[in-house]
Amino acid sequence: MAEPVASGPAYGVRVLQEPAFGVRVPEGPAFGVRVSEGLPPSEPHRSRSRARRPLAVIGISLGAIVVLAGAFFGWSVLAETQLRGADDRLVSAVDEHDSAERAFEARMRSVSTLLARVRTVVAAPQFAADASPEAEPFRAAVIALEAAGQTTAPVPPPATASVEVAAAIGTASVSVDDGGYRLPWDVQAAAAEADDLARQTRAVTALLEDSAESAATSEKTAEDTEGAYFAARADQAEQTIAANPLSTKSSQVDLTRQIEIAEDSTASASRDGAFVAAFAAAEQAVRDSQVQLAAEQDDPSLATRHEIEAYARSISNGITLDFVWAPEVSGLGEGWLSGTAQTWDSDGGWAIISLNFPVEEEWGSDTNPQAVVTHEVGHTQVYRENCWPLFSGPVFSEDHEMWATAWAISQGFDVPGSGIEAYGRPTDEQIEVAGQCR
Repeated sequence: MAEPVASGPAYGVRVLQEPAFGVRVPEGPAFGVRVSEGLPPSEPHRSRSRARRPLAVIGISLGAIVVLAGAFFGWSVLAETQLRGADDRLVSAVDEHDSAERAFEARMRSVSTLLARVRTVVAAPQFAADASPEAEPFRAAVIALEAAGQTTAPVPPPATASVEVAAAIGTASVSVDDGGYRLPWDVQAAAAEADDLARQTRAVTALLEDSAESAATSEKTAEDTEGAYFAARADQAEQTIAANPLSTKSSQVDLTRQIEIAEDSTASASRDGAFVAAFAAAEQAVRDSQVQLAAEQDDPSLATRHEIEAYARSISNGITLDFVWAPEVSGLGEGWLSGTAQTWDSDGGWAIISLNFPVEEEWGSDTNPQAVVTHEVGHTQVYRENCWPLFSGPVFSEDHEMWATAWAISQGFDVPGSGIEAYGRPTDEQIEVAGQCR
């Protein structure tokens, strides 16, 4: 039974000292239920979260550093690749420049050589007086060639200290410095500088090529107009020969040699001022010879000479003969009948026969003067197609004097003047063989 309830409230119920469920309520917050011992206190939990944050930051930082290091390494590799590419481009540009420079220098040497020669041509008085249509273009071409000859090679760009080049257009190497590492931006700057130098080098190369091409054009024009000029001079000289038929063969041959040089492009190195003078002199010699021989034809005092020359030509079988008359021939003058023959197998075969005055003076007195002339004409016959085998065969073995003597005898002059007195009498076989030369 319950004890009597003490006096108290109106309801008379004693308030027990213990909670209704017999649980002691500890002092604390309104919800002061004690946390189980198995759960960590709140303060230690907050401390561990703060401890992990620096590690994360460190991890992120390390990752960023790795990424940045990789990027920097990649940048360095890229920069070096760019530098090596720039190096290759510069080397290629320098090779092209060197080739262009050599071609330019070779062209200028060629221009200088041609200019040295053609200057003398246009400076010759004979050329200055030439009013032919071909002279003026040649003169203008030489003036243009003078200007081309003064062209100098374009100056290459200067060397740059930050680019490892021994000279602007020299070593042409911009490789990474072997002495140590360079930062990628420095390497890229060197690459950019190398590319700029390569561009400048190519620009100089283009100027060299343009200059060489311009000089080549001037040179070609000078050569072409020179060839046209001398070809015209050759044509004119041939007309001179045709217009002066009485001129000596020797004068015509001299001019013919000049004509051959004028027409031959491979002989252009001989066509200088001296050649122009010699050409004009040879052409004038033909004209002078024509005048002289035309005048002699009408000179009655030379009638005997004309008769002797006509006789010699009548037995020469088409070999052209020039004549020289002199008081002495081979040192023999008064009291001697003397003659010589200079023969050539070129230009159709021709000869210069020299006779002393006694041949003219004694002509017609006996057969010896005629025999002397016949002997000299005999020398000219050896170059004829049907006579050379007889002369060079075993009977004569190219004995000129015995041949001429035998030939004169075969012509009916078996007298001392045929050569017998000077060289002895040939054998009957020799006379018979020489007689086959008709």
